[in-house]
Amino acid sequence: MKLTKLSLVAAAAALASMPAMAQKSKGTLRIAVNNPFAVLSSYHLPVDDAGAIYRDVYEGLVAYDEHKHKYIPMLAKAWRRVAPDTLEFDLRDDIKFHNGNGFDADDVVATLNYIKDPKVKLTFKRRYSWVKRVEKLSRYKVRVVAEKVNSIDLGLMAYRIVIWDAETMAKLDRVSDYGRLSPVGTGSYRVVQVDKNKGTIVERFEGYNSNKEYNRAGIKRIHAISMPDRQTQVAELLTSGVDVLRNVLPDTAKNLKKNPDLNVSAVPSPSIFYLAFDSTNQSGNKALSDPRVRKALHMSIDRDKLIKHLVPGGEVATKLQALCFKNSTIACKYSVNAPEYDPAAAKKLLAEAGYPNGFDLEYLVYTPMVQLGEAVAGEMRKIGVRAKITPATIGVYRRKQGRGELQAWSILFPTGSHPDAANILGVYFNGPGFKYYGDKIIRQGIDDATTEFNEAQRAAHYEKVFNRVNEMHYILPVTSIPSVYAHSKDVKLVTDSMSTGDVWIGNFEWN
Repeated sequence: MKLTKLSLVAAAAALASMPAMAQKSKGTLRIAVNNPFAVLSSYHLPVDDAGAIYRDVYEGLVAYDEHKHKYIPMLAKAWRRVAPDTLEFDLRDDIKFHNGNGFDADDVVATLNYIKDPKVKLTFKRRYSWVKRVEKLSRYKVRVVAEKVNSIDLGLMAYRIVIWDAETMAKLDRVSDYGRLSPVGTGSYRVVQVDKNKGTIVERFEGYNSNKEYNRAGIKRIHAISMPDRQTQVAELLTSGVDVLRNVLPDTAKNLKKNPDLNVSAVPSPSIFYLAFDSTNQSGNKALSDPRVRKALHMSIDRDKLIKHLVPGGEVATKLQALCFKNSTIACKYSVNAPEYDPAAAKKLLAEAGYPNGFDLEYLVYTPMVQLGEAVAGEMRKIGVRAKITPATIGVYRRKQGRGELQAWSILFPTGSHPDAANILGVYFNGPGFKYYGDKIIRQGIDDATTEFNEAQRAAHYEKVFNRVNEMHYILPVTSIPSVYAHSKDVKLVTDSMSTGDVWIGNFEWN
């Protein structure tokens, strides 16, 4: 890994003086993406690289303005709650899909019936299984009924559910091929090509009509090109093979800034890199069941230093005090902060807990975050805890989580995918992850908030949960992880009119 890192830095330095010229004259923006994909679907391929594209291809009935903290119309022009478990939507009657088919209630019914179908296997099925039924009331009116009262049902409609064309779905032998064979939506970009080897190409949809105030298409044509190798990405940017690199590492960004034809842009992001522990001795490391030990480990981390030197775009990163962002997370409230860095106090706590010489610790880290994870492990070693890192994919993490094998772990969680406290806490404390805590106060707070529609009252319930997490030192939010882009000076990033942190293809423009 060190050799790879050095190679990247060397490549950037060697090529720093080479000219980088965008294809502005041809009207095509070329973006390097890390992972090849042959399907464009938030349901079947919910990954970051594809997500930056399909957000501007497909749309839902409503969306959420994170700047103004309000829901906004998209394919629905109005909505109302007719019962605690039921939402009713009045649909737009002037919307066309990219293939020319008109949008109406049949498309909503077909989409929701497909994604909630127990026979349809989706990666994050719980995002859709809360829907009990969807009813067509007229051509342009539908009703969505939940399995039970759910205080964030409208948020789930805004962030999780996009609408597909029912006519196209009906023609497919397998509906799961929708995002591969016929990825048509109603968004500001239409799909021209989805190819694992040749890349994905989208073009501005001239017939776009849903919500022009929020969704935009600054550049006419976007070509996302698969380049899994980071060194190749850097070389392609510096030799005009691509115009934009996403998620640039700190050392690479530092060297690319030396090129007068390039810019490096860091954008604040609601993604959280956190450090969590097994507090119920599922994994057999008894030391972690003592809150004094967990507090010592959290106090051993110099978060300010890590953010300054290792976090990509650290100048716009957030040192979090709880597992939510006060300015952007819906219903985020807490009055107990995460512990501050104090290695001397941390060593004292370890001695009080019976571990004056420390102990061995298995530490799993999400593979793209290994460099930061190594630094966290190094901080823990300074107080005598012998942390051994295991890099892992999300799949490996999930399997170990389910088997109760995790001792300590750090994962990157993109809260912007649905910036509600319920979503954040659901990731940590619902399902198989809850067994690592088993805290009744946390469970009660989450349950109480589930049926509360008043945001202030819901936040009061969540305050008990966020405070409890910090008091018991279950999870330390180490830092937010900004999005860092290296790009030609012919390209600029504009703030998204809807999101406070995410960057989509519609946010790029030519200078």
